[in-house]
Order: sequence, then C-alpha cells, then structure tokens
Amino acid sequence: MASITHFQDVLQRQWFQKIKFIGEYLRPEDLTAAAATAKYRWRNRLWPPMQMLWAFLVQVLHPGWSSAAAVAEVLAEHAAAGQPLQASADPSAYDQARKRVPESMYRYALRTVGQRLQAKVGEAYRWCGRRVWVVDGSHCSMPDTPELQAAFGPPPGQKPGCGFPVAKFVAMFCWASGAVREVAIGAYRSNELSLWRQLWDQLQAGDVVLGDRFFGAYGELAQLAARGCDGVFRLWGRRTSKLDLRRGRRLGKEDRLFVWSKPKGRLRTLTPAEVAALPATLTVRVLRFHTQVKGFRSRTVVVVTTLRDPVAYPREQIAALYGDRWTVELRLRDLKTTLRMEVLRGQSPDVVRKEILMHFLAYDLIRALMWHAAQEHDRPLHRLSFARTRQRFEAVAPYLCLFRGTAHATELYSLLLSWIASDIVPDRPHRVEPRAVKRRPKPHKLLTRPRKEMRKVLSR
Repeated sequence: MASITHFQDVLQRQWFQKIKFIGEYLRPEDLTAAAATAKYRWRNRLWPPMQMLWAFLVQVLHPGWSSAAAVAEVLAEHAAAGQPLQASADPSAYDQARKRVPESMYRYALRTVGQRLQAKVGEAYRWCGRRVWVVDGSHCSMPDTPELQAAFGPPPGQKPGCGFPVAKFVAMFCWASGAVREVAIGAYRSNELSLWRQLWDQLQAGDVVLGDRFFGAYGELAQLAARGCDGVFRLWGRRTSKLDLRRGRRLGKEDRLFVWSKPKGRLRTLTPAEVAALPATLTVRVLRFHTQVKGFRSRTVVVVTTLRDPVAYPREQIAALYGDRWTVELRLRDLKTTLRMEVLRGQSPDVVRKEILMHFLAYDLIRALMWHAAQEHDRPLHRLSFARTRQRFEAVAPYLCLFRGTAHATELYSLLLSWIASDIVPDRPHRVEPRAVKRRPKPHKLLTRPRKEMRKVLSR
C-alpha cells in the first residue's frame, strides 16, 4: 500500500507543478490531510489518485470529452515533456480509479479552493461591510441506467424506459468572487430547502444570504436570524397577494416593518422539534420596488429581509443588492452550458456525484484565474468572460505543462492573463432576447416506449 509520503510526492511531481496558479489554491499537504482523514490508502496502480484527478479535471475542462480523450491528453502532455507515464492508454483503468478515490477528497478539494479564492478577494468586494452569499438550485441529467434511476429518479410525466434520471443540486455562490465551497446533491424529488440546510455550516455570524422567493420562508428567516445572519429574498407569492403596505411600521416610501406570526402546523423540511424551537413572532422588513424601462412594461418586486435598520441598510442599496441575484443564473449558466454539466456521463450514482463536484472544482479554478487577470490588469472581476477564460486556458494549458519551471512558462502565463483581461463583457442594460431557437431540430419521432420494445416492433 502506498504511504502518505508517497502520496505527497505524487502530488508534487505530477499535479501541482503542472500549472503554477493551481498550487496557490490546492497544496499537496491539503490533500494529504484529506487522505489521512478519509483513511484512504492505495496500491501503486497505473493511475495514482492525483494523476486521476488531473485527468478528471482535463476531461471537465474540455466539455464533451470522453474518458479516452482525457487519458490521451494527459499521456500526450507527459510524453511531450519527456516524462512518459507508466500508465495504460485504456480508459477503463482511469474509470476504475475514479471510483476508488472517496467522494470526501473531491469535496475537500472544492472546499479548499473556494475558501482560498474568497480569502484572496478579501475585503475588496463587500456589501455594507458584510459578506454575501447567493443561493440557488438547479438540476442535471444523466444516462438512463437502472442504478441511476433508482438513486435519482426521473421528472414526473416520463414513461418508464423513455426518460432520463435527474439529479438536483443546491449551491451558495460567493457574491464577491463567484466561488463555491460546497454543493448539496440529491434526487430529483429532493426539497431544495433541505439541500440548502446541508450548506449552512459555511455561514458565519454577519453573513447575508440572497435568494429568490422559494428560500424566504418563515422557518428559514427565523433560523438565519438565530445564527446571526440575515436574508434578502423575494416575498413568497401568497404573502405578496395579501400584502398591505398601509399597515406595519413605516420606515420610508413602500418600506415597512411587519411582525409575522409562526405558521400553524408543520413547516416544510423542519422536524417538530425544530418547529417548536422557532420564535412565536418574527419582525421582518418588506420593501416594494418598481422597475421602469422605456419601451417595456413596468415591473413590481417585493422583497422581505431581516435587515431592519433603514440607516445602515438604505432601501436603494437593498434594491441594488437584490438586482444582483440574477448573477447566480449566470453562474449556473457557466456550469451547465459552458462546462456542459447539464448532461453528465457517469454510469453510477457515486461517479455522478463526483462528476458534479469536479465541474464545480473546475468552475472555481477558472474563477481564480479570472481573479488573477482582474488584479494584474486592474479590470472588474464580474465583467470578465467566463467562457473565453475557459477557452484561452484550454489552449494554453498544454504549453504551460510542457514548459513548466522555465522562464518561457512565466511569460506564457502573463500573456494568458492579458488575454483574459481583454475579454470584457459589454455592458448591455435592458437587453432582451427571445427564448427561442432559430435552427430547426431534426424531424425524428419521439421515443414513447422503451427502446427494447421499439426494437421488437421494428424487427417484425
């Protein structure tokens, strides 16, 4: 069995020296500690853990690549650098290695990179001196296998054998850096509030959580307040329909304090003991904003928050903060569209969860590269293009590996940062695009019965 010392040597030789900036966020001793905590030991196989993780990251950074393509890329990198690996070109060995490494190590790597990116950003981006998280959930599809169907389940309305299992996930994105430190993964029918609660160990007293109306329930607001945190959420539909801003304590125009009473009966995702521990009443602040854009219909947004001080947290600043909630949709688009996490390739529940974690790890590393470029060339971080950063890194990474440790690699990395800094996303306020596709799909019939049954029909 390989020792922890050997593990650290493999990390230093085969992964962290490939591209310098990765070592700033994930050091050998970090994963050494993770392996020790998980009591993970391995035999000296063809694909040691860190070489496997590097290949997995290469596969995720090249959307649509198969295991065979990722293995070929890694082997070619080492061969070009004059350090051929004693590893098999058969992707089955790499696939088996992915299954052996425990999920806890993937999570540790994601958490470590996210924390260090947040630390680098530090106080550069704060809202009223406070750290802000933006929470949201989404889902991704995967191959139709019995094991995955049993673990995650299909969306409602799909006929047996005609649909695909879907996993649901919830993540909290750092408002300042865009980093993710942890992600909760569950079956399609999982409740997003239950998944969100799995992430609450990231919260510290003084944090602010920003989200849509689904997360602004009484129980969540009360428990956030008990932790010393605050929430800013869009008001839930039923409460919006009953809202009367003539009542409550007036703080300003369309800005009121209300005292909510604890709902009767059981609350979603809370146990009877947790419901009993909630306060009988909760004082919240409700604000109503009107957005008016020339040529468009005016829109009204009602927000509920536990930030009750109108002097420390003016109405205009809360309105601007809630306007930034849309950034989480862009972050999810980066993951699901740019990195193509919308359809996964794993064939087992364990590999699917690891694949989701690796997508988030790749996302965090790209965000870290964007931060380096923003700092080096004095650009606004949130105006840099995620998609073009990934494309430029994908083009340069093999040469950084080839020339690592040389002055040429340093020059190439500086050039990469300048390219990234030049990709400024234009400011296009009030841009409107139709949610429609111009290119017509191929006129194939839909599969309305299991494939096996359809084969029998065609063979008659």
